[in-house]
Amino acid sequence: MTTRRQQLGWIYLSVVLVVAIACRFLVGRDVLGQWTFAWPTSDSIEWRAGALISAFLAGAALSLSGIFLQTLLRNPLASPFVLGLSAGSQACVAAAYWIAAIGGPWMLMGGAIFPATVGALLALAVTLYFGRGKGGGIDPISLVLSGVIVGTVAAALASLIEWLLPLEMRPALAGWALGRVPEVPEISVAVITAIAVFASIFVGIRNGSTLDAMGLSEDESSSIGIHVARVRLYLVLGSSVLAAVATALCGPLAFIGLIGPHMARSCVGPRHRASVLAAAISGSTLLIAADAVRHFAPASTGRLPIGVICALAGGPFFLILLRRGAAKAWMR
Repeated sequence: MTTRRQQLGWIYLSVVLVVAIACRFLVGRDVLGQWTFAWPTSDSIEWRAGALISAFLAGAALSLSGIFLQTLLRNPLASPFVLGLSAGSQACVAAAYWIAAIGGPWMLMGGAIFPATVGALLALAVTLYFGRGKGGGIDPISLVLSGVIVGTVAAALASLIEWLLPLEMRPALAGWALGRVPEVPEISVAVITAIAVFASIFVGIRNGSTLDAMGLSEDESSSIGIHVARVRLYLVLGSSVLAAVATALCGPLAFIGLIGPHMARSCVGPRHRASVLAAAISGSTLLIAADAVRHFAPASTGRLPIGVICALAGGPFFLILLRRGAAKAWMR
């Protein structure tokens, strides 16, 4: 049964999403490069609609990946960025660029979805391996520290590979690595991302009670009929694919996958039947709003990368969520 607080939470999420979409659709730049706030011309409507679709899908994918990782690991700090999945995808995509440069263009067919997925899975596997405690279970502190190290090493590897690339290929990879919201997204990447997002929402809502039970201990989950190992496998694969497709579409972005789930739980509570859909909406809202904000920055040196906005705004915003009770929402 939906409480009044949850109803207000849904209204809040809906209003904020609509405002973010309106702002991104109305904010643009004129021929002189100055930002404007007006209805777009007929020539620019398609471009802004493409950016909205890209931000909507990538933001939802990152936030869904975050909520599944937090459920899998019972850790409110888990996210694709913190656990190194985004950096792992970045490293493998950079390797794909390098292979393409030396004669293997097939590596980038399909918009780098395959190398991004492989990188996310490898990064998560390494993080989980080194994040184990003495008893073989997951230790939250070790897990986060392992994720930070894996992410740092993977990002450094991506930078090294970028340095090895031919000069003419470096700008494309460097721009993608800093984060972008493509106004003309590659059709294959957008379609795969959309399928992953909507399939994850459907499965998450349908199996909400199972995901709720995963918050219990392993023995307690098993005692009520949950096949823990199978659910964990699905969560690992699902969160990795979601992080990979979002990274392939918009590059490695920080904090969206961490803030989105907490924002959702703060609005509609911790039950997964509600929080999965709310997390998708929250992630989309955050990335669309960040894309709108970056247009206000001076464009004399080029358009500000979306990754910079996410990193600068994400940290303080996450602290605000914690202050307003996001941690308590996780524990209820």
